[in-house]
Amino acid sequence: MLKELSTLQFGEFTLNRGLRELRRDGALLPVSGKAFDLLAFMAENPGRPLSKSELMDAVWPETAVEEANLSQNVFLLRKVLGSGADSPIKTLPGRGYQFAAQVSEAYQAAEAPEPPAGAQGIISIEATQTRMIVESEVEERVLWRLPRVSRRVALSALVPVLAAAGWYGWSRWQRWLDKSGGEPVQVVLTALEGTTGDPLLDRSLVDALRIDLSQSPFVSVVPSAVVHSTLTQMKHKPDDALTSSIAQEVCERTNSQAVLRGAIARVGSHFLLTEEAASCADGSTLASAKREAATADDLPGSIDKLAASLRQKLGESRRSIARFDAPLFAANTSSLEALKAYSESLRLAEQGKLPAAIDMLQHAVSADPQFAIAYSDLAAYYASSTVDPEKERAAIEKAYSLRDTASPLERMSIVAHYNRIIVGDLFESERNYQTWTELYPRKIGAWNGLTVAQGELGENSVAAATRALALRPNYLGLYVNLAMSQMRVGDAQGARATCERAIAQGIDGDHLRARYLNVAYLLHDTALVQAQRDWVAAHPEAPITILNLASIAVAEGRFADARRLAAQGAEVMRRQGIVSGADSAIRSAGTGLIEAGDVEHGAPMLRSSPPDREEGADLVGLAELGDTAAASSGVQAMEAEHPQATLWKLFWGPMIHAAIAMKSGKPEQAVALLVPTHLLDGRGLDLPMLRGKAYLAAGQPALAEKEFRFILAHQGLDPVSYHYPLAWLALGRALAAQGNRPGASDAYQHFFALWAHADPDAMYLKQARQEFGRLGSAPPPAQH
Repeated sequence: MLKELSTLQFGEFTLNRGLRELRRDGALLPVSGKAFDLLAFMAENPGRPLSKSELMDAVWPETAVEEANLSQNVFLLRKVLGSGADSPIKTLPGRGYQFAAQVSEAYQAAEAPEPPAGAQGIISIEATQTRMIVESEVEERVLWRLPRVSRRVALSALVPVLAAAGWYGWSRWQRWLDKSGGEPVQVVLTALEGTTGDPLLDRSLVDALRIDLSQSPFVSVVPSAVVHSTLTQMKHKPDDALTSSIAQEVCERTNSQAVLRGAIARVGSHFLLTEEAASCADGSTLASAKREAATADDLPGSIDKLAASLRQKLGESRRSIARFDAPLFAANTSSLEALKAYSESLRLAEQGKLPAAIDMLQHAVSADPQFAIAYSDLAAYYASSTVDPEKERAAIEKAYSLRDTASPLERMSIVAHYNRIIVGDLFESERNYQTWTELYPRKIGAWNGLTVAQGELGENSVAAATRALALRPNYLGLYVNLAMSQMRVGDAQGARATCERAIAQGIDGDHLRARYLNVAYLLHDTALVQAQRDWVAAHPEAPITILNLASIAVAEGRFADARRLAAQGAEVMRRQGIVSGADSAIRSAGTGLIEAGDVEHGAPMLRSSPPDREEGADLVGLAELGDTAAASSGVQAMEAEHPQATLWKLFWGPMIHAAIAMKSGKPEQAVALLVPTHLLDGRGLDLPMLRGKAYLAAGQPALAEKEFRFILAHQGLDPVSYHYPLAWLALGRALAAQGNRPGASDAYQHFFALWAHADPDAMYLKQARQEFGRLGSAPPPAQH
C-alpha cells in the first residue's frame, strides 16, 4: 500500500516529520527529542513571531518547564542549523523567536509492501528494540529457505524493518542522552569541612567547584555577593561561616533548592573529597558524590570529576554535561599555584580591592599561561579599576586566543567581550550576549554584557539591566547601569528611584552620584542638584562626579567654572594613578568648550596631550578645531584597523568625515554622510546635532528642525550635554529661516533661560542676542 510522507524544506535542509529526521543535502543530522519537536513546530509556522509561552506549550504540553529548557534547545538547534546571521532561528528581544527561513512542504509516496507469505511477525516501529532484534533473527532463518525470487521480495520487506530498528535504537539512545531529572536547580555552596592543611587551598577548592558547576545551564550556584547580602539581611556579618542552619535559611531566602555541603579528609598525602546536596525544603539528601586524590596536585582534577557527578545526580542530562563541561585547567598545564592565586583574586575583588586582585591574577597567569578564565577576569578588572583600555584589550585578546581551552560558559563570555572590545561588532556582540542569557538565564555577566552592548547601540537596555540587578542586588555598577538605561528611555523618575534605592541600602559612591547628578539635572530639580554638589564637597576624591559638574558648566555657558572643575577632576584622577584617564578628561572638556564656542580655551586643552585615535571624540574635536588633516588621517587609520567595528562604520567614522566636510564648506556632503547614521541616534545627542547643523547649512531648515526637536525630546540620552541648550539656539535659527518668527522667538528665549548664568562674553550668547534682535524682539537683559 502507499503512505503519504510529509517533508518540510528550507535552504539545504529537509525535515521529515514522519521519520523524525533532519537532513542537510541528504546527510542525516543529530537532532532528536524535544529539539526536533521544537524545530518542527517553528518550521510549520515560518515568518510569524512565536512567543516563548507558545513554544513551550507546543513542545511540552501540559508540563511545567522553565524557559531554560527552551533556551537550551534553541541553542542546540542553532549549533546544527547555523548561528548568528546564518541561523534561520531569529531572537525577537522581549517577544520570543521567529523562524525566518522560507519553508516549502512536499509529499512523497513511500511504498510499504505487505509481508510475503511465510514471513510473519515483522514488527511495527512501536515494538521494543529487544523484540525487534529477536524477530529479525527468526525472519532471517525463514528467508533463506524461500525460492530465489521470493527471497528478493522478502529482503525488500526486511529493509524498512532494519531501518526502523536502527532509527528506533538511535532515537532511544538520543532520548537517554537528553533525559533529565526535572527542573533546573539552584544551590547554596558552603565551605569544606576538614582541611588540606592549607587554608588558602581549602577555599580554592570551593571556588574550583563553583567554577565547574557554573558551566551548567541546569545547576546554578548562588553568587557569593548574593550570599553576603542575604547574610546582612539576616543580621549576620557578610563573612560569617555558613553553618547548617544559616545555610538552610540562605537557601530559602534566595529561593534555592539545595545546600551543597562538602568535606575533605586527609590521610598522609591522600585526600577524600565528598559533597552532598541537601533539600532546602526538608533537609533530605538529593545527591551525593565522592572522589579521591592521590596528591594535592590531583585535587583540581578530582574537583572536576566531583562536579560532573553532582550535576548528573541532580538531574542534568548526560548530553548537557558532555556539552557544557570543561576542566578548569588543561590536563597538561594543571597548576595548583594558579588555582590558589585565582581564588584569592576572587576574594579581593569581592572586597573591592581590584588593584590587589589584578596582582593575584597576574600571578595566576604567570603560573599557568594557558589559564583562559584568569585572562578574561583580568580584562574585566582592568576595565573596572582603571581607564587603561590598552591593558584591557591585551588581556581579552589573550583570553580569546585560549578560548578553546575554556568552558562553554566562559567561552561565550570571552567571545562576546572580544566582539565588543576588539572587533567592535556590537550587533554580533549583542547576539552573543543574547544567546548567553538564553542558555544561562541566571548569569549576571550575561545580562550585564547585554546591557552594555544595547546601550552602546542606543537600544532600550532597561530589561537587561533590571534582570542583572535582580540577580546581584548589592552591586553598585548594576544600579548605575539601570539608572542610565532608564534615563535613555525618558524614565527620569525611575532612574531617581534606582539611585535612591541603592543609597538607602548603603550602596553609594562616585559613579552612582555622577548618575544621580544627571538625574537631578534632567528633572530640573535644583535642590537635588545642590544635594549632589554638597556630596562632592564632602567627598573631594570623586572625579567622575566632579567631571559631570564640569559638563553642566559647559552646558550652561559657564566656561571659567568648566575649566576649573575639569582641572580639579583630572588632578584627582592623577592622584589615584589614572593618568591616561586624566588626560582623556581634559581633552574631552576641551572638545566640549570648542563646540560650545570657547575655542580660545578649548583648543589648548584638546592639544594638551596626544589624541587617542581609539577615542573618536578626540578626532571630532580636531575636525571642529579646523585641523582636518589630523582628523582625516586619524579616522582613516581607525577605519582600516577596525573594518568590522560598528561604531567606526555607523557613528564615529561618518561623524568625523561629516565634521571635516562642514569645515571644508561642503554641507551637502556632510548630509549625505550622516543620513545613514539614524540607526544609532539612541546613543546620544551628537549625531542628530551635527546632522541638524548640516541640514541648516545646506539650506534645508525644515529637516534641520526635525533633528533639533529630536534632541529636545530626548535629553535623557545625555542629560548634561551642551547639545541640549544649543539645540534651542539652533532650532530658533531653523525656524527663523522658515519665516516662523513666533516659534523662533520662543526657541531663543528657551536658550537664554538655560544660559542665564553664562559668561557674558560667550560667543553663542552674543550671536543669539543679535539674531533675536533681528526678529524684531527686544533682546533679554544682560546676564550677571
